[in-house]
Amino acid sequence: MKKKQMVILILVLAALAVVYAALAFGNKKAQEKEKAQEESQIIQVADLGEVVTFSYESAEQEPLHFEKKEDAWICTDDKKTELEQTYPNEIADAFSSLTASRKMEEIDALEDYGLKEPAYTVTLESKDKEEVTFYVGNSTGDEYYLQKEGEEKIVYTVSSSAVMTLGHSLEDMKKTEEDS
Repeated sequence: MKKKQMVILILVLAALAVVYAALAFGNKKAQEKEKAQEESQIIQVADLGEVVTFSYESAEQEPLHFEKKEDAWICTDDKKTELEQTYPNEIADAFSSLTASRKMEEIDALEDYGLKEPAYTVTLESKDKEEVTFYVGNSTGDEYYLQKEGEEKIVYTVSSSAVMTLGHSLEDMKKTEEDS
């Protein structure tokens, strides 16, 4: 009798182990599927790698040009000004690997998106001499409309965090005694 109870307990334990393994496997597959679905929704607008020069301008601001020399950014328009490196690094990082939440194709009326007269024009060049120019249009709340040069019939929506990196003048970027 005790032997029979022991066999039954072992069989129940084995059955529970099989059920646990099946649930764990199913959960892992569901997580992988969810991750793949999230990744498929990311729209890569640019993937330049290391940026060595960039410039940007707006209607309210003169163009600013930056170049990376010996791991430090300089403003080529005012080489004497020492920059707080956070500002140019944020701009280069934000636009070199830019992603979008939406891609709208076959756009005709650029003025509907603020792209006929963009709020900002941003041009970057990578270490590999790849160059890209972006035109930033109107805000959509938490995002902005953006167009990539060479893709005249496509408009993207990108995070406002990338565009907000452009909201600094050269005066803002100057290194101060507090930054040292």
